[in-house]
Amino acid sequence: MRGGTRSKAEDFEQILHRFEIPLLQYARRITGDREQARDVVQETFIKFQRNGAVRRQDEPATWLFTVCRNAALNVCRKERRMMHLDEQLIEARESEQPMPFNQLEQKEAAGFLLRIVAILPPRQQEIIQLKFQNDLSYQQIAKIMQTTANNVGVLLHTALKTLRQRYGEVAGDFIPFKSRTTE
Repeated sequence: MRGGTRSKAEDFEQILHRFEIPLLQYARRITGDREQARDVVQETFIKFQRNGAVRRQDEPATWLFTVCRNAALNVCRKERRMMHLDEQLIEARESEQPMPFNQLEQKEAAGFLLRIVAILPPRQQEIIQLKFQNDLSYQQIAKIMQTTANNVGVLLHTALKTLRQRYGEVAGDFIPFKSRTTE
């Protein structure tokens, strides 16, 4: 490094490290296959590097997720199938090892949440993933999904309303001390 500037290779490595796992999870949700998702993400990063996108002024997340989405959808079109979000499609990132009982609680909570999210239509599932798993803005999601930011907001609001309602119905059955009025 000279004069505080980083090389293109260092910038690319940093972007690869930041987005590889989220893109793999995203592509895997769309394709339903780990190997196809890896191919899609590899193709995405090759295009990113070849197109000089490292030096672009805009946020690389929008570009990467858009290209990844389009490539994954092309794979699905070729096979004439779309897969939906499933418990086994989410890859866990390695992190500090929590206590075993915490791991079990987290696994149960994640499974419960995934089952509830699975009731949503595919577009709403995709928006939930892009917003909460990948922390993208409405504008970025709109560009990726080729819609408007307002439509993203409406779809997200509808999805969250459905999830709250469904969670209330299901969770209410499991709360042992829930007060119930009787007539």
